[in-house]
Amino acid sequence: MNTKQQRPLAAKPGSPGGSASSFKALLSAARGSRFRALRAAGRRRGFIVLVVMIVIVMVTLAGLSFVMTLSTENKAVHRQGDQLQLDEALSCGVELIKAFCSQSAQNRAEAGGTLDNAGVFGDVGIAVDGGAEAGLRLSILSPHGEESPGETPRYGLQNESARLHLGALIEWEQREPGAATAALLQLPGMSEATAAAILDWIDADGQTRPGGAEAEYYADQGLPYEPRNGVPALLEELLLIRDVSRELLLGADANRGFPAASGESPPAFSTAVDVREQDSSWAQLLTVYSAERNTTFDGRPRINLNEPDLNKLHGQLTEALERPWADFVVAYRQYGPTENVPVSGPRRTRRMRTAGDARSARSGRRTANEVPLDLSVPAKHDIECILDLVGAAVVMPLRPDAPEGEPPAVVFGPLPDDPQALRDQLPRLADLTTTTGQQVLYGRVNVNEAPRSVLLGIPGLDPAVVDRILALRSTVADATDLGRRHALWLVTEGLVDRPTMRALWPYVTGGGDVFRARIAVRRSDSGRMARADAVVDAAVFPPRLVYWKSLSLLSSGPVPAG
Repeated sequence: MNTKQQRPLAAKPGSPGGSASSFKALLSAARGSRFRALRAAGRRRGFIVLVVMIVIVMVTLAGLSFVMTLSTENKAVHRQGDQLQLDEALSCGVELIKAFCSQSAQNRAEAGGTLDNAGVFGDVGIAVDGGAEAGLRLSILSPHGEESPGETPRYGLQNESARLHLGALIEWEQREPGAATAALLQLPGMSEATAAAILDWIDADGQTRPGGAEAEYYADQGLPYEPRNGVPALLEELLLIRDVSRELLLGADANRGFPAASGESPPAFSTAVDVREQDSSWAQLLTVYSAERNTTFDGRPRINLNEPDLNKLHGQLTEALERPWADFVVAYRQYGPTENVPVSGPRRTRRMRTAGDARSARSGRRTANEVPLDLSVPAKHDIECILDLVGAAVVMPLRPDAPEGEPPAVVFGPLPDDPQALRDQLPRLADLTTTTGQQVLYGRVNVNEAPRSVLLGIPGLDPAVVDRILALRSTVADATDLGRRHALWLVTEGLVDRPTMRALWPYVTGGGDVFRARIAVRRSDSGRMARADAVVDAAVFPPRLVYWKSLSLLSSGPVPAG
């Protein structure tokens, strides 16, 4: 028996059984096809929903990104606007310094001075569009000197004349060979070789000093520069010189705050250096800007005692001083001083009579004490220093009608060599007169503000005198005293004698019209700050900005609370 399962035979068309089976088969096939179609359609709808969701998410993210970009741009614009306000406020600080320093020394002193003046330079409010809460606070700051150290800066300016002028060093060298090297060696950490390299960089010749460095050295090192052979444009140029390191020049104060921040070690100077000087970098002791106006304390031009036109000189001196001063200075210029001046006994001071003396012209005769003064006689002698007029005398020529055997008349100057007379008259004479026609005097050192290492570099000023200056200068006189402004208190107070003071005269001063300061601005609402160092030259008019260094990218230095 065949056990294989028999397959059902397909119904023939036309038979009843075959028609039912075909219908069922077709129905089943249709149902399967519909199911498959529905399932495919469902898959398509799910994909579309997924695509729509992805699109929505992307649009949402794009919108969020756009909003975040707008927010970032808005913050950047406001931050940039704040920074522009801060930068403009820094410029306001420069203009404040210019306006204050353009005044005469007398007006500056009466307004509180430049050294420590919180009323002018301390926490000045600047109104902006945001109102008082969004206002700016401006401060003009400087570090304390070595005589009054402090952790916080002071509101005021630094006098550039309290530093060594690199250009003046070459002139010192011409007057006294070796003076420039001796002055540089007073700086902390300075060696003879480095001093020679600095002077080789500055002097006009190409001759190498012993231990120095000229163009050949820099060429051998493969450096793409050579010495300037002139005064550097700014102090940072010294970093190009051999052996001048950033630490020696700029010190340990990396963030340019006024004491060095914690973690900033002081320069490793030699143990032989005075400990008081170890906080001073060379940039605090050197300058290329110091200058002063050749004007009186109240801002008027001084009278040039070496004026070629004697009529003009006589008229100026008669107006500014007494008539005896005018007559004597003209006679000094015409005939020169006499070497044989009696130092004791009564003086026979004779009145000089000019051709225009109305009283003598009316009388038609000369008195016994009158000496003729002819202003048409040309000047043959110059006055090198006003101290030359102290105790001076002039031998006048004999009159044409003088009796035979009459000795020449000796005319003594109005300023005798007497301590009290010097104290009373010399400061006024120094304020009103000058021996040069230059409108600006460069490079003299302010003995009232210079630190010890700078004073020690002045030719002819020994350490003992420097110590006495440091001990007395804060108590001898105030800033309005004429004697202090002209450094004459060194001789009137007996620190030096008159010959020494005459030798010091080309190097020292008590004034200065170029000032350095740190300008700091902060916003009252956000506390954001901007800082810059600036040097303003008020020795010329109008004052000009000669140095600018933005410090805003560095960390903030200390600012006293307003």
